[in-house]
Amino acid sequence: MMTKKKDMLRALALITGALLVIGFVLWQNGTLPLVGYEAIIVVCFPICVICLFLWWMAREHGEDIPFIGY
Repeated sequence: MMTKKKDMLRALALITGALLVIGFVLWQNGTLPLVGYEAIIVVCFPICVICLFLWWMAREHGEDIPFIGY
């Protein structure tokens, strides 16, 4: 069975979001240095935000466009 793009975007957003949370916990425990946590934020945060936006906008049916603000 072929996975949908919407499912792949949701999975990638969840993975990068989990990495952000894990990095934060490790930084708070002193296991991960601040530079490492900053590197995780720089790489994962934009990917997470973009994937969440694309997941939200991915249409399965119809022409309904959700309000995204402006």
